[in-house]
Amino acid sequence: MKCSRRRVLGGIGAGAVAGLVGTPASATEFEPDTERVFVHPETGLLDGLSDLFDLVDAVGGTTLLEFDNFEFVVAEVPSAGLEELRRDDRVAFVEDDDETGIPGDWSPSLPDLLNPPDGSDCATHPDQRPSWGVERIGADGVDPNGAGVDVGILDTGIQSGHCSLSVAGGRNFTGDGPPGDYEDRHGHGTHVAGIVGALDNDRGVVGVAPDVNLHAVKVLNDDGSGRYSQLVAGIDWCMSNDIELISMSLGGESESSSLARAIDKAHSAGHLLLCAAGNEGNDGPDSCDAATMTYPATHENVVAVTAMNEDETLASYSSVGSAVDLLAPGTEINSTTVDNRYAQASGTSMACPFVTGVAALVWERRDENGPGPNDPVREILGGTAETVLGTCAEGDGLVNARAAVGDERATEGTTWNDGVVAGLRSLLERVVDLIADFFEWLRGLFS
Repeated sequence: MKCSRRRVLGGIGAGAVAGLVGTPASATEFEPDTERVFVHPETGLLDGLSDLFDLVDAVGGTTLLEFDNFEFVVAEVPSAGLEELRRDDRVAFVEDDDETGIPGDWSPSLPDLLNPPDGSDCATHPDQRPSWGVERIGADGVDPNGAGVDVGILDTGIQSGHCSLSVAGGRNFTGDGPPGDYEDRHGHGTHVAGIVGALDNDRGVVGVAPDVNLHAVKVLNDDGSGRYSQLVAGIDWCMSNDIELISMSLGGESESSSLARAIDKAHSAGHLLLCAAGNEGNDGPDSCDAATMTYPATHENVVAVTAMNEDETLASYSSVGSAVDLLAPGTEINSTTVDNRYAQASGTSMACPFVTGVAALVWERRDENGPGPNDPVREILGGTAETVLGTCAEGDGLVNARAAVGDERATEGTTWNDGVVAGLRSLLERVVDLIADFFEWLRGLFS
């Protein structure tokens, strides 16, 4: 892992600088008269981020976080100084740092059948059995195992000492512990990680891609809640550390221009981002016009995943909408959880990592080395999906591991044309960003 140049100034990951700035508040505990916001500089009007820090200081605010890959910051600003900051010609726009978190009510069960009497003794763990989801998508009968592919699990962390998991590393971007403490004290992140990459070691469960390099990117607090800035920080870290796949089993109610810019830049750099559609329910598999998806699943550069039951019906809890890309198993999925145990849980949070795991298999099959042409992998996932519902709620269909790794495009690898197309796409997206900045500037002149 490369050392990040990110400077944590307070709030997120504040434990790292406790000795410098005193005892930090948690990421969500600020004085009532302050607001946590993203601050975007006007292009060409500031001499680096230091000038932006000065602008924040001038209105009585505190810069909390800067990023390696994005030209904006997160700040805590007094409500009285917020309008002054917005009116400054050198500021393109200011945006609220809204909340995100685990989709819906996540209530795992701990079946005795799965759990040993002594979780700490790996020898007592039950014999390995794949979940019905692994078998249904054909992941138990393929040769690739995800070796060499890095997957960032942006969640509540991962239990690093679990008998069925191997964690390559990670980072904590919450106020619950220092940056190096990415341990899961909730259970959700460890469950998601097991679906992607639980080890094929004859114990407990096995993941879709058991040899992937799992990275615990803790962007949700120990209670499963978080902010978009924490998610942006996680994406930033994945970009700086060449994490190919970014899996997000989380969502928020509102859209965010700041998060959208982070997603677009990560996508342009060759990362594949995947997200749970949400657990806001539906009116049936034909009800996509009444969209219930959470953000960022609705973003066009994110693979959005809905959930199905074992009887191949749409899960009643699953969000739907026109932005759905793929369907995956999501109900009563057995996987790893904290305290070296195993749990059964349901949600689009469980569906998303099935698709992440298959993406890792395809990535390995294509022999990609680091972030690269992500669109071909996305096209393979969609083009080989199996029609199950025959409605908008499944997007391209049920993810199909066997068909995806067997597709002839999965053996092509990176080509010269891929590189040219990726470069042109990156240039076009940069031009679009500049045009957007220009119109934001114009809007500021007449507001």
